[in-house]
Amino acid sequence: MKYIKFNGNEISKLSLGTVQFGLNYGIANTNGQPNQEDVNQIIEYVHKEGINSFDTAQAYGNSEEILGNALLNISDSLVISKLKSDLFENNLKENVKISLEKLKINSLFSLLLHDSKLLYEWNDKHKQNMSELIDDKLIKYFGVSVYSSEDFDLAIENDDISIIQVPFNIFDQRAIKLNWFKKAREKNKLIFIRSVFLQGLLLMNKNEIPQNLEHSKKYIEKFEDLCEELHLSKNELALSFVDSVAKDSLLLFGCDNIEQAKENIYNYNALKHLDDSILLRIKNEFSEAPEHIYNPTKW
Repeated sequence: MKYIKFNGNEISKLSLGTVQFGLNYGIANTNGQPNQEDVNQIIEYVHKEGINSFDTAQAYGNSEEILGNALLNISDSLVISKLKSDLFENNLKENVKISLEKLKINSLFSLLLHDSKLLYEWNDKHKQNMSELIDDKLIKYFGVSVYSSEDFDLAIENDDISIIQVPFNIFDQRAIKLNWFKKAREKNKLIFIRSVFLQGLLLMNKNEIPQNLEHSKKYIEKFEDLCEELHLSKNELALSFVDSVAKDSLLLFGCDNIEQAKENIYNYNALKHLDDSILLRIKNEFSEAPEHIYNPTKW
């Protein structure tokens, strides 16, 4: 497993997203939520493979509790959790302690704003609240999950924010067009990448794509043709593209079962770096995918 160094911390390049542990999540998910025993097996396996970073949120159903149970005997885990803006405004410290209790840990590696609303209203009170959480060792870093270029611009200029979670995949290339990775390096902010597989859309058989995403089929077909030409699976090409472009960023992946965890980790460890000509081709062929395809909130 590769690791990213950030302010003295070594974080696994792959980070396990756990929304599936608490909700029926993902357009391609046909298995539903795994039970506690299944999650225990997944966590034990990914930790053995070198993954030490786990992403969750209070809004992910009972994900925090399920993850906390699975991490009981793992002492070196770095857990990131998220709170909606309204929970930041009311009883913030108590809400963080609720997450810590469910996760059965003393401190979060990072607390993220789950939505960007508060970025637009950030003031000295919010700054003080973050400082208190850090001083009390309830969190180590503060960050935000962004959804738009306006969100990112506010996050990159906010000195209280150390970690930014962004969407990035073959269809959603805003991070390239708007130089998000370069800007983060210059400001010493760590990027977590979500939606590598676009909630599973990139991995779906085109004949199983639902009616409301019928317009995505021509892009899926082009993606499948490129995979066939390069002799790569869709999983491999989606991972390779993101990893080749975002060398200094962490990649979030989710799984419904241990077989998916094994496939993702195996594929990642065996990844081939895509050369510049392939990267340029992907950028040219997919960078104009419309927002109603790459933005799940538009589905």
